[in-house]
Amino acid sequence: MTRKLKVIGFISGGKDSFFSILHCLANGHQIIALANLSPPSPSKDNEDESDLNSLMYQTVGHNLIPLYAEILSIPLYRQEIRGTAVNQAKEYSLHHHHHDGMAYSTATATAIEDETESMTILLNRIKKDHPEANAVCSGAILSSYQRTRIESVALRMQLTPLAYLWQYPELPTTTTVPRKDGLLEDMDAVGFDARIVKVASGGLDEEFLWENVCAEGTRKRIMKAMKRFGGSVLGEGGEFETIVVGGPEGFFRGAMDVEEGGRELVRGGGGEAWLSFGGVVGFIRGEEEIKDAAWVKKLRIPEQLDKPFEEVLGILENAEDPTPALELRSPKVQFSSMQQSWADKYHVYAGKWTTRISNLSASYMGNSTQAQMGEINQILVSLLGNEVHRSVNDIVFTTILLGLMNDFQIVNEEYAKLFGGRPNPPARVTIACGESLPPGANVMVSVVVALLPNATRQHVHVQSISYWAPANIGPYSQATSVPMGNNDAPAIVFVAGQIPLVPASMETVARARRSEELRTIHLRAAFQLQTTLALQHVWRIGKAMNTCWWIGAIAFVVAGEDALRERAIITASAWKAIHAQKDRDGLMESETTTDDANFDVWHQQRIDRESFVTVHEDDALPDFSCLSIVPSGGVEVSDDHPMVPPFFAVEVAQLPRDSQVEWQALGVSRTPVRFFDTVWEHGNTIMACSMASDEKIFGFIGIKVQEAESKIYTQIEQAIHVLQERCTIPYPLTGHQTIYTAQNLEIDKINAQIIPCRNVWDVQGRALAAAVVVEYEKYRYEHPGG
Repeated sequence: MTRKLKVIGFISGGKDSFFSILHCLANGHQIIALANLSPPSPSKDNEDESDLNSLMYQTVGHNLIPLYAEILSIPLYRQEIRGTAVNQAKEYSLHHHHHDGMAYSTATATAIEDETESMTILLNRIKKDHPEANAVCSGAILSSYQRTRIESVALRMQLTPLAYLWQYPELPTTTTVPRKDGLLEDMDAVGFDARIVKVASGGLDEEFLWENVCAEGTRKRIMKAMKRFGGSVLGEGGEFETIVVGGPEGFFRGAMDVEEGGRELVRGGGGEAWLSFGGVVGFIRGEEEIKDAAWVKKLRIPEQLDKPFEEVLGILENAEDPTPALELRSPKVQFSSMQQSWADKYHVYAGKWTTRISNLSASYMGNSTQAQMGEINQILVSLLGNEVHRSVNDIVFTTILLGLMNDFQIVNEEYAKLFGGRPNPPARVTIACGESLPPGANVMVSVVVALLPNATRQHVHVQSISYWAPANIGPYSQATSVPMGNNDAPAIVFVAGQIPLVPASMETVARARRSEELRTIHLRAAFQLQTTLALQHVWRIGKAMNTCWWIGAIAFVVAGEDALRERAIITASAWKAIHAQKDRDGLMESETTTDDANFDVWHQQRIDRESFVTVHEDDALPDFSCLSIVPSGGVEVSDDHPMVPPFFAVEVAQLPRDSQVEWQALGVSRTPVRFFDTVWEHGNTIMACSMASDEKIFGFIGIKVQEAESKIYTQIEQAIHVLQERCTIPYPLTGHQTIYTAQNLEIDKINAQIIPCRNVWDVQGRALAAAVVVEYEKYRYEHPGG
């Protein structure tokens, strides 16, 4: 059952904050209070402060806000805005300091100087009167600037942030494709009357003031103006601001009545104009409370799956059951579990752009899980400072291996101490390996460290519950990217592990029903939906990071009551299906131009354009135009044999939230990609791709099952040699290796990151002894630790 929240609704008076409240109600939550931040009282020196041009808050029409308490019959709390936008960075957090390499957050006396912290004062007042409050909602759509500030304050106050409109224009509809004005159309459908009270764009003049922005005629005029002059149809770049004067019956108990004489036109510089309300403003009471709220049936809730993923799910559901022709588990020789040296032998591999520190564990395995993670933190901080000459703020991706998933919360709390108030922690994948970890080891950690300055990196770190993708569960970002050069250089995109949570409820999708005779069918269907939804999360996050191609992916699966290897086949089929879409040029291509590439001068001055997560029309994922293929002499790429990036399915003991599947993907943006088609060598498969003029090369090797496990390391060496020749790697390096295997690796002979698992399969469902991901990067060193 979805947890029902007691929500504080942040309102500006504008359309988005009220529409977000409707979605809170539609998701079963209760609005217990309204919150609004207003401009300071006029001073003698400045009697007109009705529009502060705040970077964070809308203030035009602020003197109309008190009417909402009566219109909605919900208590309203207001607070004057204090301070200014001291911190104008894209992401926000309180000042954080470092002590012995450990980051932590602390409020300082200067915090209140930032206008963001006015929210803290207001929310504290509300919580005092309403201690049951446990959530806050906002109308953030595309502005990371706005969303991250609300998240920062809310989470510090133990309030769950809700942002149901986040990326809303890009979400699927029941009709054909999303429209530029789709959000406004949805508002009109439920009866919103939102009047334009400010214009600040070359395409909008005074004639638009007091027009209902939701009305079809007004929408068409705005679309025409934005097409000509550039900007956002939704006003996301500050092109216009609105005041809601009426809304759907059953929620609104009436409407504002603003006489024409009560509106005064105010002209500002640069073409800005707004309305000041100093005359008679009344309240037209509607009918008595309407118990049957018709608006609920008219409110569009975004579909769970985008069209391409609906098609993927259909392919999975219509596929023949592969179980009879498959073994339930990979054939595997008997062996002693990986022990001894690899548990206390870390490995450092440094290149030009990143450094990898692998296989960190506590020195004494008998300690508690909390003590082990605490020691790993200390070891990591020391290595970063003394050997890599970086800090925890330079970590961009973390792999956490647990013995038991029951230790997740304990490890999470210790791990979080590394980052404290950092607004963008690393992306992360967490899996439980069970008995595959060395005896006594409850947790092990590997990290990727960026070597270029933090300012060159990009992040997606959404902590609000929305329809878009799951909010963060713990201290991690959905994705981070590391450019190989300046801000516009090609970048490697690290996407965090994605599990099949329904974003709006944060619950696992499609739990299997208990019908005994149909149990196997239900389990299979549930896993197919979980696989598809989790993969869609990867896609949406990849789009937000402007990913053009996937370097490769891992699907972690756990054994269920249905056939285990069938799960590997299902995940592989989903990966192949999404890359085999017929309309390759348009796959996952945005059908909207929510924010055009050219914002007007006002928008560029007000907030840096990076404050908006923007999806452009020409962004396709996968983008086959960025790809060139080096053939292997085997089967050529065609519609029947589409180009599919490398993939492995890996069985582990447990996944977060009892999930049955977790996707981890590595992508690339802003660069052509050379793909080296699959070659077979002694039964092993070898694939590779390179980017940035071979500055970075990734190889993917599938090692076939042998009769004797002692041959695995030899096979890996041989396959890497073939990979080097195949890609004409100019530097004779072994590269950094990440090895997924259940077999003994004779670890003294190899320096690599180890992911101990139970079974491994390739994209064809073939059981493997090991899967190896090899990364080459120029100008690197490597050495074992311990």
